[in-house]
Amino acid sequence: MQSNNDNLNQELINFLRQDELDYPAGATRFGASALPLLQELMKSNDENLATKAAYLAGFIKDDSVEHILTEAAANKFPTVRIAAAFGAKKLKPASASAVLKKIMDDNDTGVLKMGMRAVQDLKIADQFKVRLKKISTAHQDDIIRQSAGKLIKNK
Repeated sequence: MQSNNDNLNQELINFLRQDELDYPAGATRFGASALPLLQELMKSNDENLATKAAYLAGFIKDDSVEHILTEAAANKFPTVRIAAAFGAKKLKPASASAVLKKIMDDNDTGVLKMGMRAVQDLKIADQFKVRLKKISTAHQDDIIRQSAGKLIKNK
């Protein structure tokens, strides 16, 4: 039985090491049973593997994904945090809020951009009004400031 699990883990790692991934197909293929390994891979020092693991986790439908993406939202690699923000868009608004609380406090431009896109897509700008106002007046990036301002107006 253990070797079957090892085979599946190796198959998942091989899947993630591909150049171009079909994340929806991977989510269907590996499912929720892959989440513990994906969570471990997100903690690795291999930024590429950690990022792909976070993206794949975002495509899997399971209650634990919110916790995993919230953890990914605090990752040392901005690309993993971007993947967490992207994954948040696939969650229900209430679940996404926990992930996006960390994302919206991030100062990385790419992370914030994806976080604001998720906030906009989920129509939850009201929950981030104070943070968006601060971003719209104080962020160093013009586009980020303007996007935050629009989100406040369009909520």
